[in-house]
Amino acid sequence: MHSWSEITLQLVPATEFAAQSLSAWVDLETRASVPNAFLSPYFVIPAIRHLMANQNAFGIFIERKTRGTSTLIGVALFQSHQPNRHFPLPHLSMFASEHSYLSGLLLDRDYAQQALQRLAQFLATEQHLWHGLYVDNFPQELAAAAETRAAISASGFQWHLLQTWQRPVLRPGQNDFQALPSISHHAHKDYQRHVRQLKALGTVDWIVQRGDQPLNHSLQEFLRLEHMGWKEQQKTSIASRANDLEFFREMSAGFQRAGRLFLTELRLDQTIIASTVNLLSGNVGFGFKLGWDTRYAKYSPGTVNLIQMLEHAEDAFRDLEYIDSSTQPNSYVNKIWPGRRNLVEGWLTLSPLGKAALTSVRFAQKWKAWLLQVAKYRPDWITHRVDKRHI
Repeated sequence: MHSWSEITLQLVPATEFAAQSLSAWVDLETRASVPNAFLSPYFVIPAIRHLMANQNAFGIFIERKTRGTSTLIGVALFQSHQPNRHFPLPHLSMFASEHSYLSGLLLDRDYAQQALQRLAQFLATEQHLWHGLYVDNFPQELAAAAETRAAISASGFQWHLLQTWQRPVLRPGQNDFQALPSISHHAHKDYQRHVRQLKALGTVDWIVQRGDQPLNHSLQEFLRLEHMGWKEQQKTSIASRANDLEFFREMSAGFQRAGRLFLTELRLDQTIIASTVNLLSGNVGFGFKLGWDTRYAKYSPGTVNLIQMLEHAEDAFRDLEYIDSSTQPNSYVNKIWPGRRNLVEGWLTLSPLGKAALTSVRFAQKWKAWLLQVAKYRPDWITHRVDKRHI
């Protein structure tokens, strides 16, 4: 245990996460400056158990001690890596399982500055162990926060931005569906046609399953739908791999018991033909996975389900600030949900040696890219230069 004023820090191996105070960890989520369901113990512990064996994950738990009582004010989860071609020194990355769609830190909104200062001080004193930190799918609002920038500056670290991109989100309070600013006229016509065609086949309903109600049937139907089509063929569905299935069952059960799981379902004569599974953290929703019945593919049931979420958002999700789609860049959801949040990818160098190493790697990458361009458009020049070197 490391002490600094009233702030204490504990480094915990991933295998011991379950022994931590889960109630304190869960409570921190409700006070987090940037909510993140993918850093919830309900997500992290099943991911460690079923998906991330031998991946050198660990956590830093930061507490504030006052008058003999301790309050968890920060959780930072990392994976350690040996030197590789991307960074030729020992380094860290933010925790990320194959089913994680947002990285970051859980920080108490009232004590974010103290937690970040303590975390940065620890990383600075241990810079002989790790020389850099790679971040991806990281919330820009956290990266750009004054507290984050102050902690980085005070510790002598340096931020190297690789890219910024936008991810679609749904903001229920903005009554997005009325204006449909994100859906083209053509796409809206397609949506209306598909709904009419489905109604011609039977009764169409859109339903939200939420809370601690029994969801076993809905979850089983989701797994069936998500296993259809190309995911089944490429064996990338959850049901295709035993470890993924065990992770999903444990993870969804934990969120469901806490009343923090919800599904949206498009039904035809009470048969579910499209489904999404979503997680809650604080007052924010996070998309996890979606599936649809490929027998109805010509009606685009998955897209209809997402537009129905947009149409009913103000009533169905009025208690949420937004729902993060958890999609990758260039997802088709960009054409449906109008809200946006910014995410970043980059490196935080933790030592002078780490800064020099990253500079060398980036120079080599640029040199390689230049040579490839020259080889593509002027192969005769490359051959000429190589021949001259051997004269």
